[in-house]
Amino acid sequence: MEILGFIAGFCTTLSLVPQVIKVIRTRQTRDIALGMYILMVIGVFFWLLYGLSTRAISVIVSNSITFVLSFTVLVYKLREK
Repeated sequence: MEILGFIAGFCTTLSLVPQVIKVIRTRQTRDIALGMYILMVIGVFFWLLYGLSTRAISVIVSNSITFVLSFTVLVYKLREK
């Protein structure tokens, strides 16, 4: 089951990479919904806490990376305002 967790985590984490790259390159976040990224960062943070409490390595690894990626976009979005 841990392998399935790593596959799921890899896919969902990788899906954020193009957005992060675009935001860093263009420094434009006008079309990104602030509310969505706030909820995303909060949700991923709680998934990370869950992973830490259950010692689920796939949850910890994928949500650590996802948190950094999502938080990066959120910071750029907040800077725009």
